[in-house]
Amino acid sequence: MSVLKKKPLISIITPVFNEEEGLSTYEKEAYRIFLSREDLEFEIILVDDGSTDQSWAFIKLLCERDRHYRGIRLSRNFGSHIALAAGLKRAKGEAVAILACDLQDPPECILEFIDVWGKGCHIVWGKRLNRGDSFWRVATSKLFKYLLEKLAMPKGSKFTTGSFLLLDRVVVDWYNTFREHNRITFALIAWMGFSQEVIPYARRSRKTGKSGWTFMKMLRTFYDAIIGFSYGPVRFLSMLGIFVSLGNGFFALYVVLNWIVKDVKPGWTSIVLLISFFSGLQLIILGFIAEFLYRVHMEVTNRPLYCISCDTEKMEQRDFTQFASPPPNE
Repeated sequence: MSVLKKKPLISIITPVFNEEEGLSTYEKEAYRIFLSREDLEFEIILVDDGSTDQSWAFIKLLCERDRHYRGIRLSRNFGSHIALAAGLKRAKGEAVAILACDLQDPPECILEFIDVWGKGCHIVWGKRLNRGDSFWRVATSKLFKYLLEKLAMPKGSKFTTGSFLLLDRVVVDWYNTFREHNRITFALIAWMGFSQEVIPYARRSRKTGKSGWTFMKMLRTFYDAIIGFSYGPVRFLSMLGIFVSLGNGFFALYVVLNWIVKDVKPGWTSIVLLISFFSGLQLIILGFIAEFLYRVHMEVTNRPLYCISCDTEKMEQRDFTQFASPPPNE
């Protein structure tokens, strides 16, 4: 745990994807809440995840007029979790907070996170008390979190499914050692353990832009978490194989007894049904195996997590050498 100094450096990581409408509001709020304080030092890292609007142009201007900002532009859209990995890799603070650009998660809460961190906590989670979504969206989110708690996350973890949180330096350093390509930020952080606390907060409505957190993305996140952190799928397939084998044994016994007692002419219906059932079962099992093999393939190829086309700290517009993994000779 980092020792809380008189004026510690706090890093704030914000992924940006087509947020040109909200960046000016973000700048004003960041100055009002963070940069105007004299008891804390802040650095704000804006990671442009391949925006196609004027977000990167605004970020460059912002970094030119304020030394507290650093802009990093990824060479294409890699996804928010990879963008967070790029920011966490370059954060210099004794504590690092994650803040969404749309400011639905109130920036003021980060100051509460810092207070809790200063008392010796390694991970401070923000927990939403309210959601402006539909009933079904809220219900599926709660089910999503419940299943993750039961099937994938460590027992006793206080994790929340969002990425509004603050990490101590030691947690960030450990996080930066991970190399998974299919990564979920909150799941990796929860997996590490450490001391954790939860700060509840009221979430705001989105003022600009449109949320990219769709139902399909939530489903994909759940799927990745189960595949990446749970033994459940393998155990499920094993139990399914045993169940089907037992069922097939009983069915075989029935067929033999029926053949002995009656003069039965085999019908095509039962054959087609059995072939269809076992073919579908085999495809399901092969699909799970293929998922695991694909992830193994992605890891053994050892590709970088992302490529950076520009870093305002170095002002190199075409620097493609800064990868998540260092070159072999380093």
